[in-house]
Amino acid sequence: MDERAPMEEHLFDEIKRYVDFNAADELRLVALEPRAAPHLPRIVDDFYDHILRHTGARQSISGGHAQVARLKVSLTHWLAGLFQGPWDLGYYERRARIGRVHVAIDLPQQYMFTAVNVIRAHLADVVLSTASPEELRPELHAVDKLLDMELAIMLHTYREDSLHRLRQGERLATFGQLVASIAHELRNPLGVIESSLFLVRKRLDPAPEPVARHFDKIEAQVRLSNRIISSLLDMVRERPAAPREVGADTLCQAAQEAVTAARSTPLTLELRVTPGVLVFADPDQAQQVLVNLLLNAADAAGPSGRVRLTADTRGAFARFLVEDTGPGIAPEVRRRLFEPLVSTKARGIGLGLALCKRLAERNRGSIGLVQAELPGAAFEFLLPLSTGSAE
Repeated sequence: MDERAPMEEHLFDEIKRYVDFNAADELRLVALEPRAAPHLPRIVDDFYDHILRHTGARQSISGGHAQVARLKVSLTHWLAGLFQGPWDLGYYERRARIGRVHVAIDLPQQYMFTAVNVIRAHLADVVLSTASPEELRPELHAVDKLLDMELAIMLHTYREDSLHRLRQGERLATFGQLVASIAHELRNPLGVIESSLFLVRKRLDPAPEPVARHFDKIEAQVRLSNRIISSLLDMVRERPAAPREVGADTLCQAAQEAVTAARSTPLTLELRVTPGVLVFADPDQAQQVLVNLLLNAADAAGPSGRVRLTADTRGAFARFLVEDTGPGIAPEVRRRLFEPLVSTKARGIGLGLALCKRLAERNRGSIGLVQAELPGAAFEFLLPLSTGSAE
């Protein structure tokens, strides 16, 4: 007797089963695609006319007309993808990413319903004007089922984000109380060590070479301790972003210089920066994220490895991709990679990536682990484009 537990049904399979989306619906959608394609530009224009007429939705589009133009291109691709299938788990993952972009730009959830209804009405018109009498009702049902599934996927991403933010807020509240107490208690003894080291150095100047080496080690460890305390405070301190327009090339160059100055060994860093990309973000916070990512990549790659920093655009966002030739991220760590005190380093304390995530979100961006060309880890850091970015 086989007592193994049945395999858990994937959410997308459950959604398809609930709306009764079947193979016949798939065939009808594929057949509808060439008839719908000529109407997509008009649907996209009407969609954004509706968005821009509502203040709450319009506030999520901070990049003005240039951002709207880029979003229209993304929506056109999204609409075309409705009819291309296959409607499998890969399709679900692609569509879920759209929902996560809505979360990232803080689009109020209620506007997703009205937006999908705009698309639903337009596609219904296409079916009514092009379908044969016997296929009219089945095609309308297939479109309705598909858009219901799309809406369910989007709403699920909002739910995921809401639960994640709630859990993260609870953890950070406890973490913040602990950090504030520890930081206060540690600053005083570190200050005593630093001032005592200064006085002893002055008394023994010039100190014998072995003693001077130990003085340097003490000084380095005090600096490291202070940096750790500052990172802990940055994690829990709600320091608002001060966004302004800044070039992606400027951020990349500044990050490269900071990483070079911070490292005692040379770094083989390849820069690939698309000209004319302008970001709307806090330059100091954006640079801090890039520096943390580059330092992590350099540590992972080792002295003989390579690190690559790419800056280009993805829809309404500037994309910074940091990849390396190191060993990559172990599967068991990936899900918790951006949580405080989770580290892949033997001597790390797990604050760098958690802080990167906080800073990215303060600037209406996001950060995540992705697949890329180099064999090691790759992190994608997205920030809103400014209105003046090159198309």
